[in-house]
Amino acid sequence: MKTSFIIFVSIVLCVYTICNIYIHARACQLLEIFGRHRAWFSLFFWIVALSLIATQVMRINGFSSALFDIVFIIGSFWIAVMLYGFLSAITIDIIRLVSWMCNIRLGFNFYNYMIFKAIMFGVICVAFSVIFALGYNNAKNPRTTNITVQIDKNAGLLSNLRVVMISDIHMGHIYGQKELARIVDVINEQNPDIVMLVGDIFDAYPEPVIEKDMGAEFSRLQTKYGTFLATGNHEYIGEREKQNSIRKGLNYLASHGVQPLLDSVVLIERSFYVVGRKDLMAGERKTIPELLQGINKQLPVILLDHQPYSLEDAEEAQVDLQLSGHTHNGQMWPLNYITGKLFEKDWGFLQKGKTNFYVSCGVGTWGPPIRTTGYSEVVVIDLKFR
Repeated sequence: MKTSFIIFVSIVLCVYTICNIYIHARACQLLEIFGRHRAWFSLFFWIVALSLIATQVMRINGFSSALFDIVFIIGSFWIAVMLYGFLSAITIDIIRLVSWMCNIRLGFNFYNYMIFKAIMFGVICVAFSVIFALGYNNAKNPRTTNITVQIDKNAGLLSNLRVVMISDIHMGHIYGQKELARIVDVINEQNPDIVMLVGDIFDAYPEPVIEKDMGAEFSRLQTKYGTFLATGNHEYIGEREKQNSIRKGLNYLASHGVQPLLDSVVLIERSFYVVGRKDLMAGERKTIPELLQGINKQLPVILLDHQPYSLEDAEEAQVDLQLSGHTHNGQMWPLNYITGKLFEKDWGFLQKGKTNFYVSCGVGTWGPPIRTTGYSEVVVIDLKFR
């Protein structure tokens, strides 16, 4: 496991370095008119580009301060700059190649080439600023998705149940108490009967959340049957690097009224079951049939499983509703096309046989607090029983 992780990190670093070298080279070409003064641009570029790597090293070594938070935010935003910078550079190179092959020469381009390139650089910067501003606003303002699901089972004395689910908050250095307070307000406005947190509550380490008591906002949740949690892959990323990270984080959440379900089942009001699976990254976890062994399947079963892989397993086990997250719907275009290929359903509602699925695009973000696909999503599911 450790060897595979080292290989993964090495590949990521190589890709990150190559992308930044390519973007830097193309940016310097566009800024040719500034001559040797481009050295200042290069210095700024690499300081910012390396900030992301610097924060990861600092975080592993337990470094935490206001300066760290600033550098972390800069590094996170750089992921968006790198993605769209690479797409812009490759698009320009393709256009140049096609124009060269077709022997096309634009007059303005030809006679004022250096000015033309500098103007193009400015246009790209303005376009990035607009995209990032809109994406930031989209990421920071939660919206609700409302659906109604009919379950052909008797749920004791209940004829309906309002479930509110969120996933992928990624609380830490970017998403903090202010953002969580806004999310909790939106949830409470829905008058939920029960609230489900479907993984990636922490952005790896719980320490920044605990130190600033960001999770105190969870205590404000107003529900009839409580708030339940299943772990996500980011909880286990923290555990890889800091022993007992999961236990510390989950105990903290429990102190604020959030009940973790780690491969466990709870019967609510003798009317329906809530089942929480460990995330796939946990390595060892129970299968769905093992989790459901011994329960009364005449009652509705709601399964929390962070990563929406192998949906047929829930269908075969006669789960009534599975709630997942993880995909972020790609978070930034065009990454949503990749998640669309990786998952049978990467965002939204799906029915397979008698099993219903909802995959949320998440209420928070990983990396830059920017969304150019999807939105900050609070899912409201009205369950109707027989």
